[in-house]
Amino acid sequence: MNRYPFKIFGRSEKDYWRDRSGFEVPSLRISLTSGCNENCFYCHNEGVPKKMTSVIQTGDIINNIYMLREYGLKKIKFTGGEPLLFKDLKNLLYKIRHIADADIFITTNGTLVRKRMKDLSPNIINKISVSLDTLNPDIYKFITGKNLLGEVLSGLNMLKKNGYNIEIDNLLLKGLNTDKKCLNDIIGYCSENGFSLQFIELSDKTESGIYRNYYGDPVKILQKSGMDFNSLKSNDRQFFKINGAKITLCRNVKDPCESSGGRCSGLRLLPNGFLKNFLYE
Repeated sequence: MNRYPFKIFGRSEKDYWRDRSGFEVPSLRISLTSGCNENCFYCHNEGVPKKMTSVIQTGDIINNIYMLREYGLKKIKFTGGEPLLFKDLKNLLYKIRHIADADIFITTNGTLVRKRMKDLSPNIINKISVSLDTLNPDIYKFITGKNLLGEVLSGLNMLKKNGYNIEIDNLLLKGLNTDKKCLNDIIGYCSENGFSLQFIELSDKTESGIYRNYYGDPVKILQKSGMDFNSLKSNDRQFFKINGAKITLCRNVKDPCESSGGRCSGLRLLPNGFLKNFLYE
């Protein structure tokens, strides 16, 4: 087995973990690969270079999880790139279930769900989050560069039939999916299918030109569409319901120490085997 290096934390980061967390690591976010089968124009890949060599293997991931158990690890989230491109996913999930008492989450674009369905299990995965910014095929193709909306919807239908806990991640992009019809369509879709819905604020880590063109204040966007919630709440997450659909407004994190439920107090494992703090540069 290859041995992979760990990022050497600077003094300020060491002090952060000692003073704020007492060396507790409640969550681990694992980028299984930097590769993706779509090409969303806004994607910053969570700060991971898209050409980063993806050399991490199942054994390396298991070793990291085994090591972090004694630091209070309770949540593991798989991301990418696109995590369903990781060939050994089925074996990885089963091995984790046998060594760690932690909730397992997957964030995916949903296009490969049908192909990888046999490698997933609702008894192992606590929640699958599927990125779905629009139900309009033309807008979907403009955003992702691919004509795969049908594959996503088909995959979601299969997940629903197999009893998965499903969340839809909808990134708010001004002028593309923020008018009242688009918002009502995605809310209606989630309400009809029993999916939870997360509206996400466009990150300022996105390329500056894209950010200028497509950023809109999420509170103003949702209020303009008639959604009623507490706009004065300063937390980075707000929760409300519309037509039975559980909705979360997920805003950019300004202070990791004050983030919702310790949301930013974990570590990230990159495709090249490096461990680093949760926030990306």
